[in-house]
Amino acid sequence: MSYFAPYVDDDGLHLPTYNDILEKRIDDAKAIFGEDIYLANDSPDYQMLANESLLLYETMQAIQYAYNQMSPVTAVGVGLSSLVQLNGLTRQAASYSTCDVTLTGTSAATITNGKVQDEAGNLWALPTPITLQATGSPVGSTYELTVTATCETAGAVIALAGDINVIVTPTAGWTSVTNASAATVGQDAETDAELRTRQAVSVALPSQTMLAGTIAAIAALTNVTRYAIYENATNSTTGGDPGVPFDGAPEHSITCVVEGGEIQDIAEAIYYNRGLGCYTNGDIETTIEDTEYGTSTTIRFYRPVEVPVYIKIELHQLTGYLMDTDDDIKEAIAEYINNLGIGDTLAISSVNYAALSIMVDQLRPTFSIYSISLGESPNPIGTADLTLDYNEVFTSDVDDIDIVVV
Repeated sequence: MSYFAPYVDDDGLHLPTYNDILEKRIDDAKAIFGEDIYLANDSPDYQMLANESLLLYETMQAIQYAYNQMSPVTAVGVGLSSLVQLNGLTRQAASYSTCDVTLTGTSAATITNGKVQDEAGNLWALPTPITLQATGSPVGSTYELTVTATCETAGAVIALAGDINVIVTPTAGWTSVTNASAATVGQDAETDAELRTRQAVSVALPSQTMLAGTIAAIAALTNVTRYAIYENATNSTTGGDPGVPFDGAPEHSITCVVEGGEIQDIAEAIYYNRGLGCYTNGDIETTIEDTEYGTSTTIRFYRPVEVPVYIKIELHQLTGYLMDTDDDIKEAIAEYINNLGIGDTLAISSVNYAALSIMVDQLRPTFSIYSISLGESPNPIGTADLTLDYNEVFTSDVDDIDIVVV
């Protein structure tokens, strides 16, 4: 190609290449000083023209970078962070682990700036203020409340079910704390790819359907990592009937399964976006008070139930198989499984692909997989794909993956 001035058309921004600029500078020099000017690669004049052409080309690249910052599809870094603010989004910083904890007491205690602790010594902050609510019969009633506690240490702090059991800030009437499910671990700062995905979903907020708006509202919440939304607009609860997403789905209901995020934030996202008269299904309950109209509405949703996966792989080692290869295979498989969505299927072929993905050169494999067995309990023997219920999510640990050399 030859040099051309930068321009924008229907295909976007067009810029000359470094060679185009250099050749133009050389032609201009010859036109000014004559064709006999010495401009070989070893001449000082050529070196000067080459350096200046490089500077011009780098300036062109800066123009390209600035042009790309105009669209969320191509913007990166701070430019993307600025663009998504037009959709009401903010790039998620490194987050803190959260966990739903149940507080129990002997009276309707109000807890202000409450803190609890897990068995590893990590402190978890409670929303403030909160008041325990009566349950059961009036005589001998207990008082309890389920809220979302936030770890005070950033990053992937793990708390298994039952680990959060120490009251750090004693309050009269508050007697115990526990967590029925494991914590949702904190995340690293949101990447450009993750932010682009969330931005694409968020534009459904003003959508034509309330279901799409509900999905977008939940997806935009801080610290929400995975979610699945099901709608049953029929008079049937039989799974398999047209329009019934799963067996037992209540009639004319919406079922939200949400991992991460604050209980109150999730409930409000559902409340303000669901359809009129739509029943909300789930085992997590909270009440939304509409002070403008004086109404009180119970909103329900589910937290995903974690289903551990156990894997046994029989493989044959080939040339290039290293001591660390076993660990690399396990980490690749565990990462793939832990990134599956709620209600997804775990295919054996996908496990095989995840294992093979660690090889740098697929044409020169370092191992050959003979068989893969999957199961939801140790010593798996199943050779079929694993499926989940609507509110379940697979989890995998490298310690639950067994590699046998044959």
